[in-house]
Amino acid sequence: MKILTIFLAFLFSTIAFAGHHEEGELSANLKSVKAAYAAFNAGNIEAWRAELAPDVQWVMQKGMPYEGTWIGAAAIEANVFSAIDEMFTSFQVSPIAYYESGDTIFIHVRMTAEGLDTEVMHMAKMEGGKFAEFQVFENTAQMLAAAK
Repeated sequence: MKILTIFLAFLFSTIAFAGHHEEGELSANLKSVKAAYAAFNAGNIEAWRAELAPDVQWVMQKGMPYEGTWIGAAAIEANVFSAIDEMFTSFQVSPIAYYESGDTIFIHVRMTAEGLDTEVMHMAKMEGGKFAEFQVFENTAQMLAAAK
């Protein structure tokens, strides 16, 4: 019983301090994610690129014209961002909340454009304070219905 009590105390202490930062202090990963979203929404692609690892993997879900896995900023811009620009007018991605678990950050976002208003989840896996992997979980039917 004593061993079980010690194990449970250890388990709960690691959960309580997982990802712990001083109050008001952001991790390097969370700072990078917030900066990337702000840069994207401002149209500052250079600042957005600065938050990515050189070999970042961007996974876009099936059902969209830009589906697939894209490696590196240039491939993401050419295959994803250009398609989004063609599909939507006034496209914005506004973070609602961030959930950090180790080196993975889940981003609850509101995506809006002309005829589009939806909430979705994004997942960023970080390495050294940079995006190493990114994956979206979006309502493809709603997005396709709103496309130009």
